Amino acid sequence: MSWDKRKAKRVQFHPRSSIDVRIVGVDGLWRRDCKLLDISESGVLLSYTGSVQDLDLRTFILRFQPEGMASRRCSVVRIEAGRIAARFVKQAAR
Repeated sequence: MSWDKRKAKRVQFHPRSSIDVRIVGVDGLWRRDCKLLDISESGVLLSYTGSVQDLDLRTFILRFQPEGMASRRCSVVRIEAGRIAARFVKQAAR
C-alpha cells in the first residue's frame, strides 16, 4: 500500500533530523512520543516505537515539542509498520 497519496505538498524530514512530537488522547488518558516524518496542509506522517494497539487512535491531539504550545486535532488514516498517517481535523466555523 502506498504512503504517497496525499494531494497537498508536504515537507519531509530526514530520519536523523525528524521533529519530536507527542500524540495525546482527546480525553487526556494516554500519550505517546513520536517523530514527525512529514507534514502538509492536510496531515502528517509519524513514526512511533512501542505499541499503540490498545489506544483509541481514531482522533487524537498532535502536540509539538518541547513545550507543546502548538497542537492540532488529527484523525487516523492508516497505521502500519511503526507509522501513523493522519489528517488534520478542520475546526467547525463558529
